[in-house]
Amino acid sequence: MAIYDIEEQLKQLEQQEASIAQRKAELEAEKKRQQELEQRLDEVVQNSGFRSARDLAQALISKYGLRLAKAPVASTGEKTRRRRTRITPELCAEIKNKVNEQNISMNAVSKEMGISYTVVTKIIKGHYDKQ
Repeated sequence: MAIYDIEEQLKQLEQQEASIAQRKAELEAEKKRQQELEQRLDEVVQNSGFRSARDLAQALISKYGLRLAKAPVASTGEKTRRRRTRITPELCAEIKNKVNEQNISMNAVSKEMGISYTVVTKIIKGHYDKQ
């Protein structure tokens, strides 16, 4: 190995060490920020007058009309399985009417009816007409 190669490798190592030190400082700052945020949240819950964070969250949800992206688990703690929708000719006609005549988007119809977007698309294309 030539001295030039060793010097080049030492430079690369120094650059990597500097990069690692910078990343470490960033991560430590993020950790500190998260700890401060958790501490503030704990203080908010303690000073709120509610028995638990769950009670505070439920009060905030009802007060401000917030909607959670994920439905809460049933009160028994067990998850309930989504029931399958039986695709009947009447349901097909209703979906086609909403999409074609009422000009409601397929995405909106799928959410309104509780049917996947894929099934709505298949209904519009006529895949269920043979039933």
